[in-house]
Amino acid sequence: MRTPRGALPATLLCLTLTAAVGGCASGPEPGPEKGPIVFATGSDLSSTGVRQDLIEAFERRTGRSVRIVKLPDTADGQRSQLLAAGQSGNSDYDVLNLDVAWTAEFAEAGVIRPWGTALDGDFLDSVVKTVDHDGKIWGVPFNSDAGLLYYRKDLLHEYGYDQPPANWGELKNVAGQVADAYNRRLAREGKGAKAPKMYGMVAQLRPYEGLTVNTLESAWANGGDPDAPSFTKGEQVGALQQGVADVKDRLDSIMPHEATAMDETESRRWFADGRALFMRNWPVEYASVAEKLTPGKQFAVAELPARPTDGKRMSVLGGQNLAISAGSRRPAGARALIEALTSPGSERCLLERGFAATRDSSYREAAKAPACPLPPERGEHGTGRRAPWPGQEPPYTRTLYAALRAAQPRPRSAHYQTFSKVVQIRVSEYLNSRGGTAIADALAREADEALSGRG
Repeated sequence: MRTPRGALPATLLCLTLTAAVGGCASGPEPGPEKGPIVFATGSDLSSTGVRQDLIEAFERRTGRSVRIVKLPDTADGQRSQLLAAGQSGNSDYDVLNLDVAWTAEFAEAGVIRPWGTALDGDFLDSVVKTVDHDGKIWGVPFNSDAGLLYYRKDLLHEYGYDQPPANWGELKNVAGQVADAYNRRLAREGKGAKAPKMYGMVAQLRPYEGLTVNTLESAWANGGDPDAPSFTKGEQVGALQQGVADVKDRLDSIMPHEATAMDETESRRWFADGRALFMRNWPVEYASVAEKLTPGKQFAVAELPARPTDGKRMSVLGGQNLAISAGSRRPAGARALIEALTSPGSERCLLERGFAATRDSSYREAAKAPACPLPPERGEHGTGRRAPWPGQEPPYTRTLYAALRAAQPRPRSAHYQTFSKVVQIRVSEYLNSRGGTAIADALAREADEALSGRG
């Protein structure tokens, strides 16, 4: 007798997943669930379609069908749609792909259910923090992220620097010196009118989440404590004040003013077009930069500059987690899908195709790492584009691994979005010279009010 598509026996499902993607964690046994598993997610930013490929592989191996619901392109749009659907009680979603900063808010809003079991020890300690709220685990880390420093290796070498700057002060000095020398050379050679002007750096300073991330990293670089519960106590105010001042100083000295309108994509375009010596960005942009610049020769990546007091290099931790919708009518299927998408083999696929994996085992040398079960080419619904590094680790893997282990989550609060909006508004005003010199005190006070729910 043929097994119905929506009612695969638990034992068979677990055996299938174990053979295909490296394990089946304990949890509720799948029951006779009807209909496809509904997976709500944003776009696959890797450009290789790896997340959809993994879902299609799950369908072929298990006989369970998955319906992907594409959310709006913006993070704010995704969050609003998921919250509205979950709180209305009419959502048909089973699996939610959530930004790492949303866990506390979605948990307290009753939109997601607790995962129910501990995560295995292969997940990186830093990323596990992003699914932990109020002593419970609320999901599974899917793909992670850490800010990296992109730099023009060829130009630094040409002007006498064989290593990227060690700290932010050194970066400002090197960026100004090399960019000025490069632009003067172009002018002498009569190429100034044809070649784009070189700036020292670009970053994401448009008033959106990227500005919050850059502000937090600058505050931490000046002695801020990512785990501190308040921005108004101890050294936190001074760190925030100096951090915001440093962002503005870099904007006024080595960045184009257009940086105040840049996101990840626009800053990457400037860097890849030869208009910036340094860039702070995520690893997912590496493959796109490599389409115009030669990796290892013209450009390379490093961890973000260290703070001079203790040499720590800290980035804001990015990425996404998978959680089961509180209203899911297919919780067993949802759990099986999440386990498959976050297995050791799947995480290795994510690393090879442009994402930052969440498991420690993914960062082993290729011969010792879990094997990605996907072929180098895209599936039948893809474009036929090959994975950037099929069967091997990307060239930035060691740097990314170190950055992820040192990365820190954003403030873990159910009111994080209000906090981020406060940062975006106040820092943007300051960068555009409308905020006055009292920005740090006001920002610290309003940030604390927002995180506590009083804002």
